[in-house]
Amino acid sequence: EELKRQVTVLGEIFGKQTEATKLSEDFDAAIARVKDAYDPSQTVMAVITSGGEIGYVVPSTGRTLGPVFDFAGLTPALEVEGSDDHQGDDISVEAIADSNPDWILVMDRDAAVAADDPEYKPSNEILDGSEALANVTAVKEGNIIYMPADTYTNEGIQTYTEFLNDFADALEAAKK
Repeated sequence: EELKRQVTVLGEIFGKQTEATKLSEDFDAAIARVKDAYDPSQTVMAVITSGGEIGYVVPSTGRTLGPVFDFAGLTPALEVEGSDDHQGDDISVEAIADSNPDWILVMDRDAAVAADDPEYKPSNEILDGSEALANVTAVKEGNIIYMPADTYTNEGIQTYTEFLNDFADALEAAKK
C-alpha cells in the first residue's frame, strides 16, 4: 500500500496521474500472478547477499523482501523473530540449508553499491558456491529469484513489479 501511495502522490505532484495509476495496476497484477501461480505448500526463503555473505531476511519485517511474504501470501521456510539489518540477519547458512526452502528470493545489496569493487562477488556466485546450500531443493531445482541489481538503492514500485513478474514467470514455468 505504501508503494502505491507514494506513486499516487508523485503522480499528483507531477500531473502524471494516469501513469501513476498504471504503475499501481501493474504492481497489483504482478502480485496477483504470484498468488495465482504459488503453491502455499512450497516454502520460501529470502536472503540478502553482502560482502560475500548470505544474510537471512525475516518474513514480514526484514529489509526489502520481508513484506513480500505478507502481500504475496508466501510460506516461510524459516521464521526467526526480529530484523533490522540492512545486510540481512546473521543466521548460519547451515540453518538456511536445514530449512530446505523450495524457493529462494535474493537481493544482492552490493550489486547496487559495490559492483565496481574488485572484491565484489555477485549473489549468484555466492549461492552457487555455498557447499551448505548444494542440496537445498531451491538450489537443485534452480528456484532462485534475484531482485533487479539496483534494488538496494531503488526500492520503487517498478522494481517490485519487475521482481514479482520474474517470480511469477518462474512459478508458472515450474508448474509445467
